[in-house]
Amino acid sequence: MNDTAPSAEALRTGADRLISALAAHSDPEYRLTVLKRVVRRLGEDRYPLFIRLLGVVAESDDARAQRLLADTFGTALRRMDLPGGALSSWGATRLPDASGPVAVSALSGHFFGATPRRLLGPVEYLTVWHLQRTQRTALGAATFRSALSHLVALLNRSEDARTLYPQKLAADAQNELEGAYTRATRERLAAIAAAWRDGKSPDAVAQAALDTDDAPHPSGWVVRDL
Repeated sequence: MNDTAPSAEALRTGADRLISALAAHSDPEYRLTVLKRVVRRLGEDRYPLFIRLLGVVAESDDARAQRLLADTFGTALRRMDLPGGALSSWGATRLPDASGPVAVSALSGHFFGATPRRLLGPVEYLTVWHLQRTQRTALGAATFRSALSHLVALLNRSEDARTLYPQKLAADAQNELEGAYTRATRERLAAIAAAWRDGKSPDAVAQAALDTDDAPHPSGWVVRDL
């Protein structure tokens, strides 16, 4: 993010409000609507903040909150409708004009190939941000590993999320849609999917993503934290 990083207290407050908003509704479908609304209100450029909020819940000792959030992701995976953030693809020639309205196709994950940008779920977002050239400064390996481990631990609280997310990643790894993922990124996604599907610990899943490549960034890349 370009703006000032929120304080730990602000992150905890934001995570608490997110969980409270989900807990206020018993319908899983409506909870998914609430989660997607939060992402939309944060805005495309602040999707990393959403991932940080997930991390706060993951690191908490509130098992109920973790299950609630993970189950909502399970609903999203069943519907193939993950709350996503957009990154420019490795082959993009330009970004949408920020001074004008953004076309619907630029925001929909169902229009792969129709735009240089696509919506990515949190695991895919972290992987692409770490590995590919996008509009963001590349995410450092240590931050990538930590954020991914916390995310996997959170999602493991839901049987649906634990089962369906690796399946989605494995399918993505086999997909060579133009402008979506580089070969190296597909290899990373496949490694994450395999380790996760095999029941490895969150730390081992995150490490498996890094073990697939000894040189994640070409020389001269600048990297940053989440």
